[in-house]
Amino acid sequence: MKNSSILSFIFLIFFSVNSFSQVEYAITLEDLDGNSFSDNDILQFDTVEYPDASFTYKIRNNTSETIRVRVEAESFSGTDGSMMELCFGECYFGIDLGQSYPINQAQPYVYIGAGDTQIADGDHFFNSDPGNGNDPVEYSFRFYMCDENGDGLVSQAELQTDFTIHYYYSANLGVDNFDSLKFNYYLLNDKLYINSEYDLSLKIYDLNGKKLLQNSIQIGNNTIDITNLSKQYILLSFESDENQIITKKVLIP
Repeated sequence: MKNSSILSFIFLIFFSVNSFSQVEYAITLEDLDGNSFSDNDILQFDTVEYPDASFTYKIRNNTSETIRVRVEAESFSGTDGSMMELCFGECYFGIDLGQSYPINQAQPYVYIGAGDTQIADGDHFFNSDPGNGNDPVEYSFRFYMCDENGDGLVSQAELQTDFTIHYYYSANLGVDNFDSLKFNYYLLNDKLYINSEYDLSLKIYDLNGKKLLQNSIQIGNNTIDITNLSKQYILLSFESDENQIITKKVLIP
């Protein structure tokens, strides 16, 4: 009985700490089917042709009040931004680094009702810049809550008021036969966890094409130590015995 009480107490402490330390996002991004994305997720494309290179999205207000939201072109590389079509409330053909949208001085933000998404149906990203043919074209967009002047609101300890999504184009992305390879992965505590239905070969590259690591992936659960790969973007290249290749770009925090 005593041991049971101690275990219950430990569980209560663990549950309480994790419950109160969990960060809630005031806004999140969804596709038109209602599928949610995580902060810093990457949208990957191997074409610059419409409509395959276009991604239509909704911003979800997870709070209980109407909020104002803007989007900042936080960074881009492999492009000057002139061939990115960004729509959020209003459409812009060509974007500037560090600029927030919309830029309408009368109302430099988009209203989103409590628990709802923005009214506009066609908000999207569409890159038509092929770059130099070798290096990828990348954009980072940061959506954030703002005040009536369009100035961003600072995140609190348990409420994140901004949300970042990355748009990544490379003609070399191997996305053929994606549905035929069944696996999933996630990052946690300097470990890459992979669950696969097939035996695969995994090669990890940096964005300059340098191979950083190579591992065999077995059927079932696999764990790979990526301690030395922290704080950078990497490319995960999965290859099956039938030479089907899938490449995923991820950010190691």
